[in-house]
Amino acid sequence: MRHVRGGSSLAILGALLFIPFVRALAVAGETVNVCVPASLAKELADLPEHHASLMLLSAEEPAALVALAPHCDGVLGLWGTDVADMVRAGTKLRWVQVGSAGVEQYVSVPELRDSDIVLTNAQIIQGPEIADHAFGLLLALTRDVKFFGEQMANGVWERRARLPLIELRGRTALVIGLGGIGTQVAQRAAAFGMRVVAIDPQDVPIHRDVAYVGKPDELDALIPEADVVFSCVPRTPRSEGMLGREQFDLMKEGTYLVNVSRGAIVDTEALVAALASGKLAGAGLDVTDPEPLPADHPLWKMPNVIITPHVAGRSDGVGDRRLKLFRDNVERFATGRPLRNVVDKQLGY
Repeated sequence: MRHVRGGSSLAILGALLFIPFVRALAVAGETVNVCVPASLAKELADLPEHHASLMLLSAEEPAALVALAPHCDGVLGLWGTDVADMVRAGTKLRWVQVGSAGVEQYVSVPELRDSDIVLTNAQIIQGPEIADHAFGLLLALTRDVKFFGEQMANGVWERRARLPLIELRGRTALVIGLGGIGTQVAQRAAAFGMRVVAIDPQDVPIHRDVAYVGKPDELDALIPEADVVFSCVPRTPRSEGMLGREQFDLMKEGTYLVNVSRGAIVDTEALVAALASGKLAGAGLDVTDPEPLPADHPLWKMPNVIITPHVAGRSDGVGDRRLKLFRDNVERFATGRPLRNVVDKQLGY
């Protein structure tokens, strides 16, 4: 590997010399060009040493990454860049790897969705921390941690609770979306002694932690069984608003809702009404619709609601898992092998 600077005779870099903050990491021979943000370049810098076909091009700024697009066969990490501009400019682009599990903002770009460009995401690797967060939200409600936190801030020792303190053992969890996140949620629910049922459009193999997996058209039949409903489903046109007034009406009194997927899965107005009426015992929300919520939104003031600012996907472990995925897919792309986490762009997941 060598750093290529201004004056290089490599033809592929001739058009790049004017771009500020751009580095090229190259090896001799025919190349497959993968463009990455500078923040990733150091972590991937050794790969061209092992794959003679691979060249990494990096840029410090999103605009500079877009300027590299005509030279890219693949691109990693579109954080902060204009996806449509990247795809339009990437006339030889064959692969886009994104760092999130959700891809609705990418498949909404027709130039990407309707092209032959392969889109891969970060599904599965975000399962552990999001599942942990889901149960953190649930336990904050079932053990009234929010209230006791308020008491602690005021230096109050009082053993009464504002919400009922309940056990999860023996109760039923409905996991909507049994993918990388939902599977981890199901494992944790089973470990708490819960009976787990799920909804997923795929034919899911028999799962030791899940008693039954239904198709999306069985949602309304399964909802009345649930004591806790977990939304782990990707946002697609079919899943938007799938938890609305009708579904809340079908729930038993005292059900809990935990949403760690996307805010638009839930009809917010119907959610507020179900919480206010007592039909829902509580809601744990890492995502909302709209996002962020306006400061005067009623959900902020409800004692049986806990909201976190879309941080469930953050942890001390996810970065390493994401980097391993990126490295593996770069090597697969450079050697013509099948990529991991390929998204069906028409389905949206």
